Amino acid sequence: MRIGFIGAGAITRAIVTGMIDFDVPFTRVALSPRNAEIAAKLAELDSRVEVCESNQAVLDTSDVVCLAVIPQIASEVLGELEFDARHHVISFIAGMSLEKIGQLVRRSSGVTRAVPLPAVATGKGSTAICPPDDIAKALFAPLGEAVEVAGEHQFDALSAVTATMASFFALLEEQAQWLVGQGVPYASARSFLSGYHVGLAHETTQGTQPFADMIGHASTPGGLNEQLHRELSERGTFAHYAEALDRIMRRVQGRG
Repeated sequence: MRIGFIGAGAITRAIVTGMIDFDVPFTRVALSPRNAEIAAKLAELDSRVEVCESNQAVLDTSDVVCLAVIPQIASEVLGELEFDARHHVISFIAGMSLEKIGQLVRRSSGVTRAVPLPAVATGKGSTAICPPDDIAKALFAPLGEAVEVAGEHQFDALSAVTATMASFFALLEEQAQWLVGQGVPYASARSFLSGYHVGLAHETTQGTQPFADMIGHASTPGGLNEQLHRELSERGTFAHYAEALDRIMRRVQGRG
């Protein structure tokens, strides 16, 4: 596979790093020169990774083309490029539909959307793919979970859920600061919480049972977990999540 990246930001860095470390089959990776520092460091990792002189040079030497530019400049950047029939396009551009991407690359087929997350660099990322696509799946499955969906509404919903990252870290910080208030040094609190949450996340990968069942299994009647979950539920904590995600979804779909 000859794969090129238009845009060389954090997501490109994570994907290429993961490709190298987890032996994704490829013959060449062509990188955009836009972010010279990231591109140069990636080229140092593997002799098959090259920095091109221009975005068009990336296309000219690639069969699979990943679009990793921000939405604000996508039309300008892609409008200057010449795609041809051999190019299989995978877009990471947030909020840009298959139809719009097809218009920009002047293709009606061979276009896929994906939303890879930074953890693909360590083989633990989840990547949503729409529509189902063998090439995109072959790229992202070795880097964690590759989840294919047929419809863009479903894809947009998966994209919207990725807006919870900052809130997850905020929850950890809230717990850490509470521990500090109890006299635990911040470094110790952080170390404990990191390992604790890694353990919980790992548990979710050990089966396919609904998360609701896992809540029940963790909530011994009259126990501490049951108490905390009940108190937060009664205060509408989890309902607020769904309401906020509804608003994020409207933004993702350009409706608000």
